[in-house]
Amino acid sequence: MKKLEGQSAEVMKGIIHDGDTVIEIDGKKYYLFLSEEPQTSVTEDVESDPELKQHLLEAKKNIADKKTYTTKEVIDMIDRDEL
Repeated sequence: MKKLEGQSAEVMKGIIHDGDTVIEIDGKKYYLFLSEEPQTSVTEDVESDPELKQHLLEAKKNIADKKTYTTKEVIDMIDRDEL
């Protein structure tokens, strides 16, 4: 990652603010997108949300007990209103 400061940063902010997501430099196209760091880690999220923690523990136990489903099986269960 390259950190831009000063005039270069201002130019890039202007390009992004205008809604341009593709720029061309020397005949090559570069795609711009915002990629922010999450404010919390997965561990912090799990520890702060007991319901999420319970779901993950149940999923881990189901996998250990070989109680897993394919995507098609899940879609079929949804179609049958089982989920």
